[in-house]
Amino acid sequence: MVKGVSPQGKAINQGAADARGKILLVLDDDSRLADDTVFETLVRVLDEDPKVGLAGASIVLSPEANGFQRRAAFQFPRFNTPVVDRVVDSDLACHGCCAMRKEVFDAVGREREDIIRGLDPDLRVRLRAAGYRVVLAPNARIYHPLPDGWKRLLRMFFRNGYGSAYAQKFQPDSVYDTHEELDAAGFKPRTSLAWRVLRFPARLIKALAEGKFLRLGAYTAYAAGYVWGYLTARRESVARGA
Repeated sequence: MVKGVSPQGKAINQGAADARGKILLVLDDDSRLADDTVFETLVRVLDEDPKVGLAGASIVLSPEANGFQRRAAFQFPRFNTPVVDRVVDSDLACHGCCAMRKEVFDAVGREREDIIRGLDPDLRVRLRAAGYRVVLAPNARIYHPLPDGWKRLLRMFFRNGYGSAYAQKFQPDSVYDTHEELDAAGFKPRTSLAWRVLRFPARLIKALAEGKFLRLGAYTAYAAGYVWGYLTARRESVARGA
């Protein structure tokens, strides 16, 4: 376990440097395995296809989730990803629980240590650019706690907006879109800032029209965090793990 190290990229790189095995298994400190076959499944996917660069587990709603978390899982697809019955190329694979060959991880440059948000899309893009697949493993499931109330939800999206502004301000090359659909076919992670700005009001209107008020509130908090971050963020923030 790596404790007290930030940002996340630096912590993962430290763990990878200390590891002695050929396969790296990454698990967030608040992730929990849904059963005892997850690691075995991830490793088997890597063993069966050398072109798989990252095999991830689906994040599913935990049995003890409260009503707020259940609504959030319905309104945010990345909070509750589909469980697949076969290997599927997907943008939904993430650091919450994943496996990579150490040699592949080293070959693509390991994790970036200079960004405070967007580690997942950045690594997925670099793996695919190197010719590797990013996939969800069949029937591999983990629980990853969702915000359990409005305060935590808004705080999380405000923080994400701040981190996005930091990246746009200082590392625009690290800014990528994320996909909410299972299938990654045709998805293009690189979009312009102008397009993202123009698209944002449409997302707010869509959330309102569909009655997805958690999503509407989260997007509003994200926008506030983005504006605050763009106005106040300084480059040394990454050293503090802001």
